[in-house]
Amino acid sequence: MAKLMKLEVLTPEKLLVKREDISYVLLNTVNGGVGILANHSPMIAVLGEGTLKLQDKDNQVILVYVEGGFAEVKDNQVVILTPRAQKAENIDVSKYQQIRQEALARLEHPDALTDVEHTEKILRRAEARLKTASLVGKVPSYPVGE
Repeated sequence: MAKLMKLEVLTPEKLLVKREDISYVLLNTVNGGVGILANHSPMIAVLGEGTLKLQDKDNQVILVYVEGGFAEVKDNQVVILTPRAQKAENIDVSKYQQIRQEALARLEHPDALTDVEHTEKILRRAEARLKTASLVGKVPSYPVGE
């Protein structure tokens, strides 16, 4: 049986995920992906917008969109602090496709009131959510060491 660790995903509004049976975590840091197994050395990482991949003891994959934040790995526990997070299966794909289209249109034809930087952020977040949702059922699990 794989060694397990605890994991929490927290936003200011709620505790989105709390598990004690996680065998693998793939963090999307600002410097690239970082894989975490049980008994990983302590670390703190800055997260980028994107997909957090969790794998439980039964090799079931759980995908969560995180909007940046921080990850702390310590004492066989991973804590994710993020301004916003959403489980992949709860992402409203049509809503974020619409937001993406509106942001693209604003960027293609900006006017004097268009905040380009803010609109690019909206676009990036919508695309990250859509990518996370598109991975449901497509991301393989990996056998984690005994």
